[in-house]
Amino acid sequence: MKAISVNVRLANSKDIDRIVEIERSWLHLSHWSLDAYHRLIEEDTFTRSMVAEIEDTERKSEIAGFVIFHVVDHISEIYNIAVDSNHARHGVGTALMHQALEWSRAEGARKLMLEVRKSNSAAITFYKRFGFNISGERHNYYSN
Repeated sequence: MKAISVNVRLANSKDIDRIVEIERSWLHLSHWSLDAYHRLIEEDTFTRSMVAEIEDTERKSEIAGFVIFHVVDHISEIYNIAVDSNHARHGVGTALMHQALEWSRAEGARKLMLEVRKSNSAAITFYKRFGFNISGERHNYYSN
């Protein structure tokens, strides 16, 4: 399905199964438990979980991506951002990143951080478009 519009909104508990489906489809992402997602979306007061819904020409909508981040002490940190591979490179990730940046600024963040595998050159290129710079490297950080 090719999207004709992208709408980013706060995630709710009904979105968790789809978020997990997208997350599990990418081997390089941190894989969290269902309980972790429920806590983040239903209970955590400083974490923001957002989904990107797309709509096709037949006005069918589906969740095509998500971002999870938090803002603490003027720093925003993105935990995970992912787009369904069927909708990659169609602006879904860009819409999610713009919304995370906007929300973070509104919450007083002056710095935005994230971690990415050194081998994930596509993600690094994507993040650099938003002004991210590499500030350090953690050796042997990822187990797989």
